Amino acid sequence: MVLVSFINFKQTNATKPYTYTLANIMSEQEDKLKALFSINDTSFINQREILEDLNTFLADCTQDLHEFGIEFENAGLFEKLLFQILYHNSSLLNLTNGSSIKVRDKKIDVSDMTAVYSLARLQIETFVNLCYIFFLDIDYSKNLRAYVYKIHGLRKQLFLTQKHTKDFTPILKMRNELAQELKNIRKLEEFKVATFAKREKFINPKYARLITPNEVYELIQIGDLSRSHSLYSNHIHSEYISIRQLNSALKKSNESERSFSTVLLTCSRITSLIIKNLNSQYDLKEGSFSKAPSLLIKLVESLNELSAKL
Repeated sequence: MVLVSFINFKQTNATKPYTYTLANIMSEQEDKLKALFSINDTSFINQREILEDLNTFLADCTQDLHEFGIEFENAGLFEKLLFQILYHNSSLLNLTNGSSIKVRDKKIDVSDMTAVYSLARLQIETFVNLCYIFFLDIDYSKNLRAYVYKIHGLRKQLFLTQKHTKDFTPILKMRNELAQELKNIRKLEEFKVATFAKREKFINPKYARLITPNEVYELIQIGDLSRSHSLYSNHIHSEYISIRQLNSALKKSNESERSFSTVLLTCSRITSLIIKNLNSQYDLKEGSFSKAPSLLIKLVESLNELSAKL
């Protein structure tokens, strides 16, 4: 992790540097305690504020990549996945704020819990893919992972659109993109030295990832996230459960707030880990992370420590 820069000061006597350092340590300890108290406050309003601050912080760190001219293969995919995280967070903040519908000229407040859980599931899946392709240290190179991920997606999409003609403009665009990705992967030395069976696996992948979801979760070290993903998937994929869910939300508004608070905390943990990895793996030492308030840094660190323990 990139360390926060110390403030420069002029040494005028032997005691001032010690006094400053002690004061600095005390201030950091206070910020650490404030961050922990904030995380432990599971109220809906507090968790909203935390995610809003973290999402803004992540947006600033993402902008650093552009301003510092950080370039690497598949940077476009990296940027798209980061934007998805930012957009999902923003949408969840809006959805959990609630809305209203008119019934016989009367406004009824509603909380669309099914939509919130659906978006939370998408957020977890985007996060897993982002970590798998760009942050984890595994046997396959980042470029190979990215190419297989894109090839799988394009082949899947083309399969689902078989009823369209091959010269249909959107289909033609996807076919050209697939041809380019296949050309890219075949240029990799890693691909050239692989066995025939593995090369076939790379260009006709059954799955978007080359390692299992359980292996990815274990390497990410974010605790119970796989259980959260399973829970949200169960709610989304069962229409009956979703109906019961919405009915419960209408009858008990407090239940919605508790559920929303849990979703927001999950997204804050995800966002914090991305901020940490983004700044530790790319050369952003003079960027937003080094200029952020100490309390915000301690919040990121504390959320990552919490995730590791779950």
